[in-house]
Amino acid sequence: MMADMAAATGKDAAPYKKMAQEAKDYIKANFMNADGTFKTTILNTMQTPALFALKNGLVEGKAKEDMIARLRQNFVDHGNCLQTGFLGTSILMGTLTENGMADIAYELLFQRKNPSWLYSVDNGATTIWERWNSYTLESGMGPSGMNSFNHYAYGAVCEWIWETAAGIASDPANPGFKHIIMKPIPDKRLGHLEAEYKSAAGTIKSAWKYEGDKWIWEFTVPEGAKATVTLPGETESKEYEAGTYKIEK
Repeated sequence: MMADMAAATGKDAAPYKKMAQEAKDYIKANFMNADGTFKTTILNTMQTPALFALKNGLVEGKAKEDMIARLRQNFVDHGNCLQTGFLGTSILMGTLTENGMADIAYELLFQRKNPSWLYSVDNGATTIWERWNSYTLESGMGPSGMNSFNHYAYGAVCEWIWETAAGIASDPANPGFKHIIMKPIPDKRLGHLEAEYKSAAGTIKSAWKYEGDKWIWEFTVPEGAKATVTLPGETESKEYEAGTYKIEK
């Protein structure tokens, strides 16, 4: 982040990039095995360490493939529920998606067991709670020592809904949404979605729905902006000028 901020403000980013690389090398040498497992065995049973290792590029090749396989199995072992806390939840959905596990991200989104977002909703949540069970219809208030009803960390799921489900993301290299990254990943179980974001460049729209097996997507790129669009299941992108478009797939 320091390197990114330095580059954005015209400063020398090299020292920060060097620090970041040294930190990665230190972590790999002191806390990880060559096969991508953690030297502290219990960490291999947790979701958050694997998520941070994947997000920060600490594993590659077969070690990365094996870590992803272990992480997939971890979610199966926990009944497709997350086991992350404040730090892990903040990167959970994006890291899963970036590493070919968007299917698991959707499983977490739709999950109604405890812990999950919809578990809180089913128990009356209209805000993001500090605990998944801050209040339950069955037992009432949760522990009062740490029980905020307007917390922040678990709300990171909203970023994922906008950027991945709706497919509206900014380009860090072009601030102000002058260049938009549109890469929606839909799920038939959601059925349909409509999103509008009033960006500095204008209103960006993304709406998709399923009709049988057909996926229909309408999106709007505001005047003065451009979008790089990647369709679901594809790797090649296409550039779009301002306008409203309809795609069927």
